[in-house]
Amino acid sequence: GELAVNTYHGRFYTEKNDGSAAIVEVGSNPKSLTINDTLTFPTADGTNGQLLSTNGSGTLGFTDAASSSLATFIYTVSSNTQTVFSGSDDNSSTLAYTVGLEGVYLNGVKLVSGDDYVTTSSTVITLQANAVVGDVLQVVAQTSVSNLVQGYYTTSALTATTADQVLSSNGVANKAIKFVVMATHSSGTHATEVLLINNGTNAYFTQYGDAFSASSLFTLSSSIVSGNMRLLVTPANTNTTFTTFQIRLT
Repeated sequence: GELAVNTYHGRFYTEKNDGSAAIVEVGSNPKSLTINDTLTFPTADGTNGQLLSTNGSGTLGFTDAASSSLATFIYTVSSNTQTVFSGSDDNSSTLAYTVGLEGVYLNGVKLVSGDDYVTTSSTVITLQANAVVGDVLQVVAQTSVSNLVQGYYTTSALTATTADQVLSSNGVANKAIKFVVMATHSSGTHATEVLLINNGTNAYFTQYGDAFSASSLFTLSSSIVSGNMRLLVTPANTNTTFTTFQIRLT
C-alpha cells in the first residue's frame, strides 16, 4: 500500500481500493470524518444549544433543540424600591411570557396575579409592593402554548354509518398510541379515551372514560392492514364529525 504525508497541512493519506480507488485521510485531525463508511460528520460547528442529528441516511448535522415552551427567569433585587422586572435576568436571559399563564415567586413563595403583581405586558412583571435588596424573584414563563404537548390531530366528517371506517392509520412502528376521540352530531356529543397497541401482526385496544350527552355515537375496533395499525369506527348516525388527538410512542 501507499502512505503519503502533506507537510503543509500536516496530514497523512493512504489509498483505499476496494475496486474503486479513493484517497483516505488518516489522523486525529482530519478535514472530514466518516465512521465505518456510514456516518458522515459535519465539518463546521453549530450554534450554541444546537443538537447533532441525523437525516436517517448517514449524514449528521446540527439542528435546533425542540422547545419545551417553558422558561425560568431569575432576578436578584438590587434596590429597596424596585418593583419592575424586565429585560435581562441574572443569567442574561430576556424576560418573555404568555400573559395569564405565568408563575411568579418571591423567595420561593408564589405570588397572586392582580394582588401581589400585575402583568403590564408580556415582557414586564410589576410588583404591587416594593421588594427588599437581596430578594429573589423567579418567573416561570410559558412562552408558547402550541409546543407544551406534542401530538397529532385529525378530523373526519363521516356521512355514512358503514362499519369499520378508518379513523386513524399509523405505521406499526408506532407501537402504542393514546387517543382522545370526540364525535359531534346534531343529537349530541360523545368523547372517549383509547389505548391502541400492536405486536407487528395484530392490534389491540382498550376504551375507557366514555362520556356522552344523549347516547353513544360510535363503536370502535382495530386492525393491521399493509403494515399499518388502524383505529376503526362505526358511527351510530349519518353526518357525524370525528376529531382525534393522538400521543404516539415508538
